[in-house]
Amino acid sequence: MKKIILLCVLTLSAMPSTSFAGDSAELLQSYRRVLPLQGGSNFRDVGGYKTEDGYTVSRGLIFRSGAMTSLTPADMEYLDDFAFKTVVDLRSSEERNLYPNSWAVKAGIDVVARDYSIIPSLKSLGASTDRVNSIAEAYPNMLVNIEPQLKTLVTRLLEGKTPLVFNCSAGQDRTGTTAALLLTVLGVSKDTIIEDYLLSTDFRQTANEQGKVDLARAAETNDFAKMMLRFSQGHDGPSRPNSLLTPEGRPFLDFTLEWIDTEYGSVEAYFEKQLGFGAADIEKLRAMYRE
Repeated sequence: MKKIILLCVLTLSAMPSTSFAGDSAELLQSYRRVLPLQGGSNFRDVGGYKTEDGYTVSRGLIFRSGAMTSLTPADMEYLDDFAFKTVVDLRSSEERNLYPNSWAVKAGIDVVARDYSIIPSLKSLGASTDRVNSIAEAYPNMLVNIEPQLKTLVTRLLEGKTPLVFNCSAGQDRTGTTAALLLTVLGVSKDTIIEDYLLSTDFRQTANEQGKVDLARAAETNDFAKMMLRFSQGHDGPSRPNSLLTPEGRPFLDFTLEWIDTEYGSVEAYFEKQLGFGAADIEKLRAMYRE
């Protein structure tokens, strides 16, 4: 009897906060995966996927997104009903300065971010004549830039500071990598994770990611705006998102997962050796975010 009571106490202590400001059932029924936001881009629930051991990743707790610079007042009101507690912004200093998250500020949400420059990475990609090999090198290197945010993200999840949303500019590369790592430790199959990653091309709204910023004026002081302006020259408007596959059909994300396997042996080992979260932490995440 004592063991049963102790197990119940441990289970309850691991439960994340799910106190929505609005009606939880109504909110969860208001979308299938992508949230119905007029000014959003790739803002979707990480939950709902089946795990290989028979569980389902909980919905309504962990979300992913692209830049949130174009959210409308109605969008913000809808998001406020979720009572978000944490935003983990994976973007660089230049990106955040150009496209700030006014919703998070207005809503008083705890924002996790880190100052770093994305310009060297973008210049490296732009200078390469071999895009595939360049991507194969750039994808694992992204982990170096977002590693501090990853650590804080996992810490917030373990503390139950949810609902939580993490984002980058497009919600596909840094965000896609982060989602893949989380889903892996939660027990989702690699095939499902790759499919979730590739959905970004369908769910992005590139015009919403760019907002109404005057890039020509912003380029005077912001190097990211300067690169965006150079890219937009010759285009009548926001272009369709680039494919996340090599010409041979290999997902870019696979380069990162292969690198982790080579360097660490597994995603779980990467969590322990590089991020500092061991088996007990992973089991707690599974107890908190699966059902």
